[in-house]
Amino acid sequence: MHNDTGQKKHSLIRKKGLQSNHGEYVVPPGMEEWADDPLYLLVARWCWQQKRWVNRNDIAMAFHLPDRRASFQLSYISRKKDRVVCRCRNNSASDIRHHRNEIWVDRILPPGPEPRRETPVRPPGRPEKTPGATSRKVGNGMTGNTSLWDQMLKQVREEQGDE
Repeated sequence: MHNDTGQKKHSLIRKKGLQSNHGEYVVPPGMEEWADDPLYLLVARWCWQQKRWVNRNDIAMAFHLPDRRASFQLSYISRKKDRVVCRCRNNSASDIRHHRNEIWVDRILPPGPEPRRETPVRPPGRPEKTPGATSRKVGNGMTGNTSLWDQMLKQVREEQGDE
């Protein structure tokens, strides 16, 4: 698609986060191939393409995210060592009051193999568990026997008085 000046016009892809508390974000031009990836991976790939230190403001501007959410993405990426290799630094701005966390993404790792979940072997003689609700025998077992408790307490007190 081209605009009136003959330059290529990018149509922005708007995405909605999978969770209800995740707002909308924009997939930057050139990132369409990875638009279906989780947001943190999309941001990490974008940071990798920048080949420079990236801060919260850069991410917020590129993805049209609130600053707080952009900060969270930065923090999340720095902790996802199994998928993202990056360096982090705390850069003090010109005045001492503002510290900016920045990351430099060195590479994105492919997803590891899915962990194999083996079903545990049931010991012989133990019955198979049935799915559904189970009773833990917790609750008021005194229904209809309210005087029984009083009788038991009276008996115990009398026995203690005999000793």
